[in-house]
Amino acid sequence: MEVDSWGVKLMKTKWGTCNISAKRIWLNLELAKKPKHCLEYVVVHEMVHLLERNHNDRFVAYMDRFMPRWRVYKEELNRFVLDDIKGN
Repeated sequence: MEVDSWGVKLMKTKWGTCNISAKRIWLNLELAKKPKHCLEYVVVHEMVHLLERNHNDRFVAYMDRFMPRWRVYKEELNRFVLDDIKGN
């Protein structure tokens, strides 16, 4: 799997996004304030979308293969509130 381009921008509702056809990944600027493993989780998650578009069993199998502790990192990241980005 190969990413052709990536960038960082402030996003209000997502930690990351992947444009599969362009092989481009965007990461939320707020990840810079989170633990390193949370950033790594989002990068792996978005890159796995280049192999599998949907969050199905195949996607989960890839996540298990590339980042065995991904569920722990996802849970930790989901405890952070994106509302902080909106200035609330």
